Amino acid sequence: MQKLNHSVYFVMGLALLFSSCQRKVDIDKEKEAIKAVMEAEKKGFFDKSLEEMAATWVQKPSSVKMFMTQEGEVDLFGWAKISEHSKAELAGMDPEYKNMNVEFSDFQFNIYENSAWTIFKARWDWTYKEEQKKAEQTRIMAFEKADGKWKATLMAIYNVPTVKEAEQSRTDKGSK
Repeated sequence: MQKLNHSVYFVMGLALLFSSCQRKVDIDKEKEAIKAVMEAEKKGFFDKSLEEMAATWVQKPSSVKMFMTQEGEVDLFGWAKISEHSKAELAGMDPEYKNMNVEFSDFQFNIYENSAWTIFKARWDWTYKEEQKKAEQTRIMAFEKADGKWKATLMAIYNVPTVKEAEQSRTDKGSK
């Protein structure tokens, strides 16, 4: 019995030793690194630089970007589709959009050693043809770490309806 107890303690000691040798994730440091990637992607968008945006993405067929437009859902599967769409979007930006800004907030992070995901708000404001505009999005992004750097592998965007849009939707449903 004495031998069994020593064996159990030995195994428990080894388990503690090995678990303490595993790499600990500095969550606060990783949050800031992920936010920096998001800010770099945003800067690339505002700079109209596909190269800057591309540097923030995993450029593989497994990358995904999806969102809704007035025409319906847009699903871009693979870096080639994301890149093609972003290039066209940047080239087709209406010059009447002025003073564009987006602020990210209300983050919920889930961070692991080499992967992470976050849910957050994106609040836009801009001027279009002399009229002040605002929009809010809820975004989900997933990231992979490669060579010590985080890169986006998924961006899903939900455009939050404005109060006016929500009221119009209820009115439209009520008239059916």
